[in-house]
Amino acid sequence: MLELNLAKTAVVFIDLQQNILNAAPLYPSNAKSVIAANDRLSQAFKNTPALEVLVSVQTETFQHLYPFPAEKRHLANAEQPKLLLPIAQDPEADNVIQVTKHNPGAFFGTDLDLQLRRQGIDTIILAGVSTSNGVYATALDAFQYAYHVIVIEDACADRDLEKHDFFFTKMFDRIADVVSIEEIVPAVERALS
Repeated sequence: MLELNLAKTAVVFIDLQQNILNAAPLYPSNAKSVIAANDRLSQAFKNTPALEVLVSVQTETFQHLYPFPAEKRHLANAEQPKLLLPIAQDPEADNVIQVTKHNPGAFFGTDLDLQLRRQGIDTIILAGVSTSNGVYATALDAFQYAYHVIVIEDACADRDLEKHDFFFTKMFDRIADVVSIEEIVPAVERALS
């Protein structure tokens, strides 16, 4: 049975933004289903001692960081991506932060590790898109930074079903515990009781 210490837990949502989710079909769940699954997850953690981290990628600068061509420099001030997870616009949610990344993983080039360590976080729960890119890169970095990593399989999706399946059958179990939403939500409820 999964047990959580919410005060030491962060749930990290990867790239649930309009320009990513609506760019191409996702598998094994479509964009609407991915948002619904992640919304259920975020509502379970809303205003608990856990931290919710909404990670977005700045796609305009993503491929141009190094070298950064002169004609692309204005993109450094590009508009923030529109996050589709409802909690991103919920003024009543008091345990939510946002992190903008410029690389596949949410740790490299951001202050995510610093923010988590300052709050005593030792467990990271991951969900989002895409399984084979942002989710895996973040999971691997979290593992290397010595966090306990949990990946929620039915709250992740990829543009390639074979890649999604490969990462869940061959890769994640080496660095993380793989669970379902049906295991996480009761664990949150038990931790609150």
